[in-house]
Amino acid sequence: MVINMNWGVGLGMILDGALYRGEIGFAGEFSHIPLFNNNKLCSCGKHGCLETETSLLVLVEKAQEGLKAGRVSSLQGIPSNSPEEAYNLIIKSALEGDQFAIELLSEIGLKIGRGVSILIHLLNPKLIVLSGRGAMAGRIWQAPIQQALNEYCIPRLAHNTTIEVSELSYQAEMIGAAALVMENFEHLHLPKIETPRYEEAL
Repeated sequence: MVINMNWGVGLGMILDGALYRGEIGFAGEFSHIPLFNNNKLCSCGKHGCLETETSLLVLVEKAQEGLKAGRVSSLQGIPSNSPEEAYNLIIKSALEGDQFAIELLSEIGLKIGRGVSILIHLLNPKLIVLSGRGAMAGRIWQAPIQQALNEYCIPRLAHNTTIEVSELSYQAEMIGAAALVMENFEHLHLPKIETPRYEEAL
């Protein structure tokens, strides 16, 4: 399984060696598992979805709220109009050891781990890969996710599931899109382009 940690939280599943898309192609809506009684409206129109507590937009919002409340951090002055820039600053601060930034990531990691425990109970996967923009935080995610698995998962199930962080970061999306085109290139019905003969081109 690949969890795409981004402005939302996506999921890709490879079952028996093949990508699993579900009955109509929408399998993996991990973001919209209703896990929280927070009365927060999700982008899907429902309340309390995993996304409302774990997306990178939520991370940026919590950072801004904490700084306004007086938290001491090297994050002072993160932009309010550029989530991308704000997120990059949070990650940079966390990797440099900023306690507040690490706390923010750990809090979200615990909640993602709660969702991961559901996936493990349902499908008993061998490997779960954390990917997308969120993977830029690297191993910072692993401890809180493991902590959540210790709390919510049956030990004998969680024991056989490995959690890894992708080294592709958000480039995984572009590489995956390119791979999808290449994989299906032979099945594309492209119009045939007539190439002019050399004499006609002159």
